[in-house]
Amino acid sequence: MSNKDKAVSVTLNETKVNDQTITEVLIGKQVIGQVTQTGDRFDAELSSDTQPFAHTKSFDESLQEVISAYHLHKG
Repeated sequence: MSNKDKAVSVTLNETKVNDQTITEVLIGKQVIGQVTQTGDRFDAELSSDTQPFAHTKSFDESLQEVISAYHLHKG
C-alpha cells in the first residue's frame, strides 16, 4: 500500500537587508532556509547551514533546491 500525499503549507517572508532582498522559506512555523538575490543570480541556503549550497539563475529554482534539500535531510 502506498501512503497518500500530504499537503504542506510553504510560506515566504521577503525582507530587505542592506538593499539586498532575502526571502525566508517556512514550512508551518519553522524557517527551513532562505533565498538571497545576488546580482542576477539566486543563492539557496538551509537554516541549519551558514553557506549557500546552490547558485541558480531563477528564484523558482533556488526555492525548489531549498525545499528538496530540506525534505532529503529532515528526520
